[in-house]
Amino acid sequence: MSKSKEFLKELYAKAFDGAEPKEYFISPGRLEIIGNHTDHNGGLAIVAGASLRMYAAAAPTGTSRVRLYSNGFGMFETRTKLSSPNPRGYGRTSALVEGIVSGFIKRGYDVGGINIAMDSEVLSGSGVSSSAAFETLVCEILNHVFNKDKVSRMDMVKISQEAESQYFGKPCGLLDQIGSCYGDISIVDFKGESPEVNNTHFPFKLHIFLVNPGGSHAGLTDYYASIPTDMKNAAKVFGKNILREVDEEEFNNYVNSGSCSLTKMQALRAKHFFEENRRVKEAFRAINDNDEEAFIKAINESGLSSSFVLQNTFVPGRKEQSPEEALEIARAAAPKSAHRVHGGGFMGTTISFIKDEEVEAFKKAIIGKYGEKGLIEVEISRGSGLY
Repeated sequence: MSKSKEFLKELYAKAFDGAEPKEYFISPGRLEIIGNHTDHNGGLAIVAGASLRMYAAAAPTGTSRVRLYSNGFGMFETRTKLSSPNPRGYGRTSALVEGIVSGFIKRGYDVGGINIAMDSEVLSGSGVSSSAAFETLVCEILNHVFNKDKVSRMDMVKISQEAESQYFGKPCGLLDQIGSCYGDISIVDFKGESPEVNNTHFPFKLHIFLVNPGGSHAGLTDYYASIPTDMKNAAKVFGKNILREVDEEEFNNYVNSGSCSLTKMQALRAKHFFEENRRVKEAFRAINDNDEEAFIKAINESGLSSSFVLQNTFVPGRKEQSPEEALEIARAAAPKSAHRVHGGGFMGTTISFIKDEEVEAFKKAIIGKYGEKGLIEVEISRGSGLY
């Protein structure tokens, strides 16, 4: 449920001794529509803003401090100065804000003292990247209040990613931040140092659901790391750093030859990369052509490829509460709709695009297995900005 400006005004007054804010801001979470594990090898993906959002009220103070009050989590504070990443700050919200402030300063943008009060409707376990929504929100505030909105969206994306990976200590790409910052729905080409983003509107009246089977991500770092590692090791055979630089026909000829030195998993994951890029193009073409059936087909093919080619929908021996378990239930309950893993996989959420006639059967099946909290209905949202 959206937070009213009156609610945010009261929250700000509570946090800052009765003071009144000057501006209100919003940033969405992100939805990975299609393009599973393509970004780290220079591929294509479609991402969107999610209707689970973060909200803030803010006002400049004329001091040298950024003070941020997060409802339910307390006050965080950092100085408005250039700083270096400190491993002792990993995992702390204050370090994330510090990284964003430093990112603005390093690029020659202005930063000043400001008080911020924020609240979030991003649910725990919803898989829409609360970190990207938070980073984007802080960037949007500093951009508007101190820089008259002259900071580009791509600069805000890069500042956010640097803050998360270098200051917060959580390696990440740029996809999540693009979804939060640009909003609506975008095809992203990760070729080169600066991704190319083409933004459009989602034309279909499909119901979008996230399913949280309840599994834990704990201890899965090596599983996630194995995917880009396998893809990049496949690229090295051809003298390249990433698969985007490898000719697909040359790859297929090599895999089918008797001299192929790739492991089975390396070959399969590279195959997924090439085929997923084609599916991304097909899905974006379907969006622009308002072709719902072609969109559903591309999403389902992506979901099956993640399950059986990329193999990131469950941890071997741990299918209970996994994305694969949720996908099997979803496919049986809504066979005419579209379903795929959402994000990194192994554990975590799935995303489904459900036709009207299959909504009730889908909801009954998912809630029957995972309860009310396991099903989250979302919409595609506008990007970050003034609220």
